[in-house]
Amino acid sequence: MFLEAMTWSQAKSFLSAEIIALLPLGSVEQHGPICPLGTDFIVPKELAKMVESLCPERVVVLPVMPYGVCPYHSGFAGTVDIGWELLSGVTKKIAEAVLKYGVRKFVFLNGHGGNGPALDDTALWIYRQGGIAAIIDWWSLAAELNSRWSGGHGTGQETSMMMALRPGWINREGFFETKITNLTDRMPSKYINAVSFGNGTIRIPRNVDEISSSGAFGEDDPREATPELGEEIITGIVSYLRDFIEAFLEVPLPNAFNK
Repeated sequence: MFLEAMTWSQAKSFLSAEIIALLPLGSVEQHGPICPLGTDFIVPKELAKMVESLCPERVVVLPVMPYGVCPYHSGFAGTVDIGWELLSGVTKKIAEAVLKYGVRKFVFLNGHGGNGPALDDTALWIYRQGGIAAIIDWWSLAAELNSRWSGGHGTGQETSMMMALRPGWINREGFFETKITNLTDRMPSKYINAVSFGNGTIRIPRNVDEISSSGAFGEDDPREATPELGEEIITGIVSYLRDFIEAFLEVPLPNAFNK
């Protein structure tokens, strides 16, 4: 069920401890020269719709939260950063409202890595209110399910997903080669905000426009992206999420709520 499609009386009847609240969220930020600014919230939004279609009586899908934590992308036009404190505050207020109507279990279906600390903060707050929350980063999950499904930022993985979900929003004509700037010769850029040194990886946050000329970063070439790969990833993730939701419903609540 979708919260936005219900009347208040339908919501009163449906919301309970027997269902899971599923909140898709992401970010509005640059995704290189090919993918649109909304990539990070469009993907989890569409995945949530597909999950709902498989278990409509088990989940309530909350309206998507499009804005997230992305200060390091602000050198590129169109990026909207709300900061981790605000994202944490908003997600806590959303959870507080839903908890009031009986729901005790939450799944944050996340499309952007920068949201992690805020969601961890909110999940712990929910736990201390007697609920429990799971945080699922779809791109990391995809790589764990199948190594062929891994990818970087604004590169092949995300481009394939958007080709499957919003093919008319892919700007192939805008592609240009990305120049990556290393921190030093001994510390080459490995990921956004991380470098390699020896056999290790060190996080050194920097502005992305000082690392990548296009904003994209990753070894999976976006020119090799296909909608077929996107559909394959989507099918695998949605199937996994359906199974997870069934298992998560069986997880006992923390004792705090029962005292």
